[in-house]
Amino acid sequence: MASVKLNVSLDLRAAQILRARAAEIGVAVSRYLSELILEDDRRRRDRLAEEGYRALSEDTRHFAAAALPVAAETWTHWQLEGPDDEERAPQG
Repeated sequence: MASVKLNVSLDLRAAQILRARAAEIGVAVSRYLSELILEDDRRRRDRLAEEGYRALSEDTRHFAAAALPVAAETWTHWQLEGPDDEERAPQG
């Protein structure tokens, strides 16, 4: 993987925590930062996808509510043939 060298300034407490956490899990500080950044980006994309799915669901709900009356007027009506028969047949 290609890498880019950055010069980052952190306050003392953040730098101490960063070094301690990287050492604790046994990775280089740069690897630890990279993983944090990638995880943050994944969470951001997941939130956007969730928001998009919610919006799509709402649009679909509105479409279904608007289409149902039209469907009820235009689709062939069906009825059960008999009490024990679960097959549906066109209503005559």
